[in-house]
Amino acid sequence: MKAVILHGGQGTRLRPLTHTGPKQLIKVAGKPISQWALEQVRDAGVKDVILILGDNVPNKVVEYYGDGSRFGVRITYVYQGKARGLADAVYRVRGLVKGERFLVYLGDNVVNYDLGKFASSGSNASILLAKVQDPSRFGVAVIREGKLVKLVEKPKERISDLALVGVYSFDDNVFDVIEGLRPSWRGELEITDAIQGLVDRGLEVSYDVADGWWKDTGTPKDILEANAFLLDAKVSRRVEENVRLVNSSVEGRVYLGRNALVQNSVVRGPAYVGENTVVKDSYVGPYTSIGDNCVVEGSEVEHSVILDNVKVEGGVFLMDSLIGNNAVIRKGNRWHKLVVGENSWITL
Repeated sequence: MKAVILHGGQGTRLRPLTHTGPKQLIKVAGKPISQWALEQVRDAGVKDVILILGDNVPNKVVEYYGDGSRFGVRITYVYQGKARGLADAVYRVRGLVKGERFLVYLGDNVVNYDLGKFASSGSNASILLAKVQDPSRFGVAVIREGKLVKLVEKPKERISDLALVGVYSFDDNVFDVIEGLRPSWRGELEITDAIQGLVDRGLEVSYDVADGWWKDTGTPKDILEANAFLLDAKVSRRVEENVRLVNSSVEGRVYLGRNALVQNSVVRGPAYVGENTVVKDSYVGPYTSIGDNCVVEGSEVEHSVILDNVKVEGGVFLMDSLIGNNAVIRKGNRWHKLVVGENSWITL
């Protein structure tokens, strides 16, 4: 069995962070979002992975994942280019799956689910669903008497509260259906239309409703919530080699990366502090992730995601914030709520 992880899209709701790279590479709890998906696929026993690349700096994805060997998988890249819909992306792997059943996982989603259930399903397709408060943001499924009868992409009227989570599995029949699809009102080939086509042909489409946590990381709020969940679920208290603790308190489940320095500070978990990062004369509160090669000095940070090579200095107070790579934020006298893109300088 192979897995297809979709790595396209423009990430418009996450700009300016996505002006310089795909949203799937934004780190939460110390890893890019799509890496959590890739490792989940690997841990389910699937070692052959196809990454579908979009047109938003795809070389960054290739540079990060390489051939997949350091993650314990084998990666093949397929370039979709301009987004033409999820069904179009799936169709592009038809020559690579060679009659096998295959798994599809949206690389900007975080799903707490046993993917082995999909691998063992005997139906023509399987979809994963979850109950949501705002179905208009998602493709939704209508279930009657335990059977999938209808799917609609981003419905204007509330017809169901069961959203497609972004995890699917298919056999070859899906390619025949996609060949006959027409673009939706959004100008895309919708995966919901492809699955509906399977239903209309009388093929078996099974489903499961995820009872665990799921997050589509499309907005800054979603990123912060995904970070908080993953810190809670995945991060344990761990101190890597060459970490220096000087007159500091590290409380609860805190991960400290190699060569980190925590001096005259308090770090309260769940939290993640990356490699070569300095926390000095500062407070790092729960549900905070700080990337590699960062400096947090004389400041306070809580419930925030700070990416790599960031400097936060001189009395800055951050809460509910998302800070892009290489940003510098200095001075301040109150709490701030920020979304800052890469290579930015801010004096508060």
